[in-house]
Amino acid sequence: MFDIGFWELVLVGVVSLLVLGPERLPGAVRTAVRLLHRARHLMAQVRADIERELALDEVKRSLEQERALDELKRLERELRQPVKKATAQPLPKIAAEVDDDSPRP
Repeated sequence: MFDIGFWELVLVGVVSLLVLGPERLPGAVRTAVRLLHRARHLMAQVRADIERELALDEVKRSLEQERALDELKRLERELRQPVKKATAQPLPKIAAEVDDDSPRP
């Protein structure tokens, strides 16, 4: 995360020892560690919430696609019914209608 080396940490420790003194330094370190732990926990919660939301969006998209597919299947069934009725009609009757050369009004 941060590019901090060993000597940078030693420098921070020495400066904090000079500024805070040996009496308050352990308490300050404990407070800093506690705050760092809380920040990491909060970041983990935020990351989990975002991943959960992304998964929920994916599920919603999948459900919408499934609904669209169901609608297409329903339309296909509706369109096939008239075709089945038309093909169920006997062929001689259709042929007689086609062979009729009389003009239509």
